[in-house]
Amino acid sequence: MKGNKSVFVISLILIIGFVFCYIFFSGIGKATFKNEFWEEADIEAISQIELIRGSDSKQILFSKEHEIKVFVDTISEAKIKQIKESASKINESYWITIWIAGDRKFGLRIDDNQILSVFNYEGSENNANLYELKDQSIYKYIENLF
Repeated sequence: MKGNKSVFVISLILIIGFVFCYIFFSGIGKATFKNEFWEEADIEAISQIELIRGSDSKQILFSKEHEIKVFVDTISEAKIKQIKESASKINESYWITIWIAGDRKFGLRIDDNQILSVFNYEGSENNANLYELKDQSIYKYIENLF
């Protein structure tokens, strides 16, 4: 009888361990800007993308289909991780507004501390999500546009 209880307890611990590991490790490394953001936006309907550098308000406007596609493709594969808050100091920010069919739909702010803020101007539950960029490639790409 004692042997059956031990086998049961060990089996239960192993099953709980496998379930925990599956849940914990299945999401790591899979979050990209594309699967967190672009699924909500209709990429084909983007009419323009406006970029503004925070320090001097210099502005870039992409309105040609090719320019929009290059920008979207470049930032789509950015690896990100959702976070609750950022306490890091910010020296520079870039504001990006996504216009769909002539209406302002989404806003992004990318800070030099590798924080990405996503705003939905239509007020969905994803109205102001924060993400941490896993590498500096997207920030550097946007910085080099200016």
